Amino acid sequence: MTPFLVAVGAIVALGAAVATGARDARIASLGLAVTLAAMPLVADPLPEPLSLAFGVTAGILAGFLVFVGARRAPERAGPPLGLPASLGAAAAGFAVGIGATAVTLPRLGPDAALAAGLAAVAVAVGPLAITRDVLRLGSALLVLVCGAILLLGALTGTPESLTGMASGIVLVVLAAGVAALTGDAVVATGGTAIPEDAPAGRAAGARAGSEPR
Repeated sequence: MTPFLVAVGAIVALGAAVATGARDARIASLGLAVTLAAMPLVADPLPEPLSLAFGVTAGILAGFLVFVGARRAPERAGPPLGLPASLGAAAAGFAVGIGATAVTLPRLGPDAALAAGLAAVAVAVGPLAITRDVLRLGSALLVLVCGAILLLGALTGTPESLTGMASGIVLVVLAAGVAALTGDAVVATGGTAIPEDAPAGRAAGARAGSEPR
C-alpha cells in the first residue's frame, strides 16, 4: 500500500463525510463530486487509461448533476447528523480498513480501497436510516454505492474496463434521478423534505369525506 493510495483513499473518505454531513447542500454536492471522481484512483494497479478517464469523468458529471439539484434546495434542508458526526464515522471506518492490514483476509485489492469503502458505508448508513429529505437520501445512496464499489474492488482487485465503465454509468444515472426528483419535490412542495403527515392527512380527509352532513 503506497502513500498515494492512502492519500486518495483519505480524500474519498473526507469527501463522503462532507457529502453526507455538510449543512449547505451545494457544498455537500461538491464533496460528493470529489468522492466519486477520486474513487477510480483507489486501485492497484490503476485501471486502463480509457477506463480511468471514463470513471473520473463520470464521477464529476454525477456530482455536477446533484449540484444542479442542490442549487434548488432550500437552505433549511440540513443534514440529519451533521458534519462532526459524519467526519467521526468516516475516520472510524477508514481506521478499521487500514487496521485490516494486520488481518489475513482473502482480498486482491489494496487496503486503501477497503478503508475508503468502509468509511463511505459508515457515513451513508445514518442518513439513509433517518433522513426524510429527497436530496440527502439521494446523496447518501450515491455514497453507499461508491462504498460498495470500493469494497468490491478491495476484495476482487482492479475491475475490468467494462465493469468500471458500467459503474460510472450507474452513478450518473442515479445522480440524474436524484436531480430530477429534487426538482420535482421543490416544484410540488417548495422544499425537498418528504412530508411526514401525508398518509395521516389523506386518511383524515377520507374520513371527513365519508361522514354524513
